[in-house]
This record gives sequence, C-alpha cells and structure tokens, in this order.
Amino acid sequence: MKMKFRSVIAFLAAWPIALLAQAPAKPAPVAAGLAVTFKAGAASDTATAPNVWLHVAAGQSVTPFIPAGPFTAEWQGVVNADLRGDYAFEAELNGAVKVELNGAIVLEGAGKNGVTPRSKTIRLSKGANALKVIFTSPAQGDAYLRLHWSDKPDKPVPAEPIPSTQLAHTPSGETARGAQLRLGRELFLEHRCAKCHTTPASAQGAPELVMDAPSFDGIGTRRHFAWLKEWILDPHAQRAGAQMPKVFHGTSAPADADATAAYLSSLNAVGPALTFLKPYKLVAAVANAAESPAAQQEEGKTLLEKLHCNACHNLPGAAADAKKISLDHLTRKFPGGKLVEFLRAPERHYAWTRMPDFRLTAEEANEVSKLLLEKLPMFKLPGAPTDPTILARGKKLVASAGCLSCHALPNVKNEFVTQPLTQLVAAKWNGGCLGEKPAAGSKSPQFHFTVEDRAALSAFAATDRKSLERHAPTEFAARQVRVLNCAGCHGQVDGFPAIEIVGGKLKPEWTRDLLSGVLVDRPRPWLSARMPAFPRRAEWLAAGLAQTHGLSPRSPTEPPMDAGLVKHGQKLAGVDGGFSCISCHGVAGLAPTQVFEAPGINLALSAARLQPAYYRRWILNPQRIDPQTKMPVYFDEEGKSPLAEVLGGDAAKQIDALWHYLRLGEKMPPPATQ
Repeated sequence: MKMKFRSVIAFLAAWPIALLAQAPAKPAPVAAGLAVTFKAGAASDTATAPNVWLHVAAGQSVTPFIPAGPFTAEWQGVVNADLRGDYAFEAELNGAVKVELNGAIVLEGAGKNGVTPRSKTIRLSKGANALKVIFTSPAQGDAYLRLHWSDKPDKPVPAEPIPSTQLAHTPSGETARGAQLRLGRELFLEHRCAKCHTTPASAQGAPELVMDAPSFDGIGTRRHFAWLKEWILDPHAQRAGAQMPKVFHGTSAPADADATAAYLSSLNAVGPALTFLKPYKLVAAVANAAESPAAQQEEGKTLLEKLHCNACHNLPGAAADAKKISLDHLTRKFPGGKLVEFLRAPERHYAWTRMPDFRLTAEEANEVSKLLLEKLPMFKLPGAPTDPTILARGKKLVASAGCLSCHALPNVKNEFVTQPLTQLVAAKWNGGCLGEKPAAGSKSPQFHFTVEDRAALSAFAATDRKSLERHAPTEFAARQVRVLNCAGCHGQVDGFPAIEIVGGKLKPEWTRDLLSGVLVDRPRPWLSARMPAFPRRAEWLAAGLAQTHGLSPRSPTEPPMDAGLVKHGQKLAGVDGGFSCISCHGVAGLAPTQVFEAPGINLALSAARLQPAYYRRWILNPQRIDPQTKMPVYFDEEGKSPLAEVLGGDAAKQIDALWHYLRLGEKMPPPATQ
C-alpha cells in the first residue's frame, strides 16, 4: 500500500488547475503533465497539472498553499506533436491569458466569461514544442481557463482540448518541493492528526479535517473480541497500509490491548434501524439485451467477479498482491450475519469509509458473504473477558489513550489531551508520534511512517499550516481518486470510462447524485458492473472533478428550449429522414430497435449527464474521443451533414437541435422508428 501511495503522490498535484511551459530541456521532458507555478503577492506554490485547465470559484484559494484573492498561474512544459503540422489555439476564460509556443507569442487576450478569437496558424514541429501559458485572474467572478487547439485550422471544426497525453515537463526542485508539501499535508489529513492536535476551525478548510473513524457505539455486536485484540495491539501487523497507529507499547501492551478489546466487546447497543441506499434497478427495458454477446459473457460469473472486488482486495484463495487488502481475516473479524449488514451499508458506522456502497439487495449481500466465507477456515474464537476489573481498565484506556479523539462513543468523556497544532513548532515534528521508533516509556502512538513520510511531514511543519484552512477542490479530487482506487475499475472495466475524462464529460450535479447513491437509473443496466456510492465525499468530489477540467462546480443555466429545434431534433433521432439513433439507443420508455453487441445509453439520460461541450465534441466526431467506439461519424470536416433537408445540413445547427430534444429527458416524444 505504501508503494502505491508514493507512486502516485507526484501525480497528486497533477489534478490541480492550470499549466505553463518553458523551452524543452536536455534531456527531453519525461514527466506527464505540465509544471504550474501560482503566485499571489509574496506567496508562491509549484505543482503539476494534467492540462491547461483551471477553475477557481470566487473567494476560493487556487491551491491550499496560496491565500484566496488575485493570483497568476504559469504553466511550463512541452506539447508533443505526432507529426509536423499546422495548429490554431483559442481559450475559454474569465481573466487574461498569454500563450507562447517555441518562444513566440501565439495567443494573447483577456475576456469576461468568453472565448478569445482563434489564433493565427502556427506550425508545430514533430516531437516536443516548448509551451508556456500565463494566466491572470479576473477582478471579479470565478477565475477559469481552458486552452483548446485545432489541428485543422482551415476547417470550420470546433477547437478541442489538447490531449493530456501529449503534454510533458521536466521535473525540477520546485515541483519536487510542491509534491513533498502536498504529501506532508495529505499524511496529516489522512492520519487525522488534527483530531489530537486541534486546528483553528474554518468553514473553508480541508474536508478531511472532519473525517471520522469507525464508531465504538455497539461495536461489540459487530466485531469479534479476538480480532479487536489483534488489531488494537498492532494494526500495521494486520494490514500494511493501516492508518490507525499502534497505541500501546512495552511489556504491558498485550494486557492493555486485551482490556481495551474486552471493554469494546461489552458495548452491545443495538442502535437505530438499518437504512440502505435504494438498490439499482436490476431489469432494463432493453430489447435484445439478454441475447447480446455482452450479456452472454456475464453468464457464469459470480457476484464477486461482476462487482470487481479484486480491484481492491485479495480474495480468499487468490494469489496475494501486496498493494491490495486481504480478506483472509473475515471469519475472525465479523460475527455471524454482520458481514451482510456491513456489505449493505458500509458507511453506517463509519461515514468516511473507503469501502464502496454497491447498493446491494439483501439477496446479493448474502451471496457475496457466502462466496467470501465459504473459502475461509472457521475458528473457534475465545470469548471476551467479563471480569469487571478488566472492563474498567479497558474503559479507562479508551478514555485516556486517545481512542476517542477519532472514534465516537456516547457518554464516555475523552480524557486525552495534547498540544494544539498552533503550539507545535517545527522542531517538535521529529519525535513523538513522528519518531522512527517510540522512545522508552513513550505513550506516543506509532504510525509506521517511512523516511519519506517523515521528511514530508517536517516540510509541511515548516509552513504556516494555513493550508489546512483552505480547500482546493481539484486537489481533494486527486487525493480521493487515489484513496478510493477509482482507477481500479475506471478505464479497466467495460462501461467505466477512464477516470481522467470524467470531470470533463459529466455534469457535476449528476456526478454528485451518482456518488451520493440517490440515482436508481443505471446508464448501462445491462452491465453487471455497477458504480458504487460514497455519500460523504460526493459533493466535494463531483465539484473537484469538474474544476480539474476548468469547468464550474455548478452547471450554468441554459437558455429556454426552442420548440422548433426540439421538432428537428426528434426527426434527426428517428429513422425517417434522421440518423436512426433509435436503432441503438432507447428513448425514454421506447427500447432500441436494432441492438447488435450491446445497446447505447438511453437518450433520456443524456442531457442530465453530459457536459454540453463534451456532448458537442462527441456527436461531431466520437472517434476522436474514443477510437474504439462503435458510434458512427455523421458530420464531415466542412461542418456538413448528409441530411441536407434538415436545417440546411448545417452540422452545428443539427447538433444543437438534438441537444434541445435531449433536454426533454423522460418527456422526449418518441422519434420515428420506421
């Protein structure tokens, strides 16, 4: 787990906000993305970014290490051209921008929520071309920038984002310093340091400052005593990536762990009735879906395979992968029936759990539990001590050892007190809980930090730590994408797009509802894989994913629908004089008519899901976005459609008409089917 954590920490800042470039160094740049330096007054911060994208809401900080207010952003690196060719550039922005390529200014201008005129044509050499972009935030409103290009500058084809895979930079001391500060800040947040070393309250602070830990209320009914004892004695020995520290040291540690586990096992409150997210609709009204090759391939798979549990876990009996969490402990951890309850509502006792909520039905949860437990040995586990003296000692330890700084337990007062963050000078960040080993007689928790971890925490300690009071949505999204292992399915499993494109593809409101678990209509109900819910993170994560692509966390209000365009869109979606969209896509309650391998997504869901700009790029030429798609190309490079009798065959007008039709959602009138 540690190796995986480190391997992506350099990419942690690669989801922030904008980018800048300089002449290519020798040797050629090797790191993905661009280096970006933000400045506000005397403050400066360098990170990496995947593209020239930036969105900072008014009153928000551009990064946690820069105070809110006016700022500049400068990206440096190279854009790699596959072949020598002519290009033109333009920018959507609120602010001012200057773009340099190979030392020459190719685009310069300012705008208030607009688009710059397209630049003159510039020739790029095959391979690396030095790129530099400077952005100045506006006096009012959200600051944003999205740099686009066109490799067909003489054609009436809309500009598009530069592929992130074609951007690179040379790492420097500044980018290394920025990555180290972000690692230190993240370690502080993920290990809940602020729960003991309290920080000033801030409504704009990092969301993880309120992150909880599993509740102790009624834990005796949910966990076996034997597992609790082993876990408390040394969490890291049970799971290499455990964030919970080793609290007890010395010769008394086994007895302390025994007493603490015994007391926790005595907590048998039943608690409120279980509540579950609504299960997904399991049956889709899709013609021919059951007979399609995609559906046939799903037959014979267990639910464990269909949910892709092995993306994060070593399943019982499978080869071990040190980067994944083993499930061999399940029979020692969960009493009878409690694994099923956990699978159905993972966040019930731990709102910030990393365990996804797949919105399983009772039958599905029972099936998963059976599949997991049947491959594991059953143990005759010892019962918890009931001696009142031991229980009293355990209760005292829970109250005094710092357990209640993170874990909630009603009616028991937290007696653990330590220095607040403001009193911890940087020199004190080399011992105590940050020490390599606990000092003799020390009561400090041991976190198993690596040398790299401790260096990062020391670097973070040397800052003013005001970054904890600032929330940068793009960096929150980068952290959570890693923490939740989103790439374990996205880009790997059919129906799950690469996580890198999600924020530019989906509207933040729809993403938020999807992650919250309130949507019951699955876009691709014929696939057994399903998107789980992470309710506590949903709103912040959805906003951060959108802002990573330079888009607002709130979809702009669109103009009223045009009845005439709706009629044209309805015709274009049909068979008679249209593109026959109905052949592959359902339209509200009307199923597709000619499904081959797998149906397309129901068109009634499109406008609620898709960013308008992404929709227009996709329908104009879907194969430029996904070369493997089976969606055909209907429009040519001259901006013309083969359906000349509709809106004069103008591609832009036809695409707009289809969008007006899609915006009706479930109220879409059916198109012609023959």
